[in-house]
Amino acid sequence: MEEVKKKIENARVFLFDFDGTLVNLDKLNVDGFAIVLKDMFNLEFTREDFMKYVSGKGAKGGLIQYLNERGFKDFSTKEIIHQYYVHKKRLIEEQLDEEIYLIPGIERFLKHYDGQKRRIIVTSSREEHVKRILTHFRIYDNFEKIFDRFDVVRGKPAPEAYQQAMEYAGVNSTQCIVFEDSFYGLQSAKGAGLFTIGILNRGWNDDFVYQLADFVISDYMEFL
Repeated sequence: MEEVKKKIENARVFLFDFDGTLVNLDKLNVDGFAIVLKDMFNLEFTREDFMKYVSGKGAKGGLIQYLNERGFKDFSTKEIIHQYYVHKKRLIEEQLDEEIYLIPGIERFLKHYDGQKRRIIVTSSREEHVKRILTHFRIYDNFEKIFDRFDVVRGKPAPEAYQQAMEYAGVNSTQCIVFEDSFYGLQSAKGAGLFTIGILNRGWNDDFVYQLADFVISDYMEFL
């Protein structure tokens, strides 16, 4: 722990994933896909399905596998994902206070390093959703820049997003710390040569976070 704290103190830039790292959208994400897959295919999409096919792995490939295994071959993943985001936007507004919450300790952690570290978000989520949710929780102003899914050609697990963030900040990999929680996100950060702190979300990433991250926490207060 002391060695990791030293790395944090020496870092110039903190690079944060969004979903599962700053806030938790787990139930909302499952609900969004469940609505779409029920409407379009009359399928009952469960939390277990989300964990198996989508969580931390990227929606497109997971949806293809999920639907192929259920006998569906002729469909548009682009349209499914479009409809998912339509519902997700609505669910964010309807469930913002009930189903979305900050990861433990993040407010205190950000406040502790206010003015000391540059903070950038690197996410596969859409910037509009990131801004809406973080503004609601009054932590949006802690971040100077958001790199979202549309800022890169090759998204996570490719390292491009984190490489782009480092280029923007004018730093190298030894000057950054990454905070991540997903399978693809951790692979992306490690591919960019970055020291990575995994955020444990029990029941969601227990099976890989300890193997992929350099250090694991469940509460940012562990560093304060």
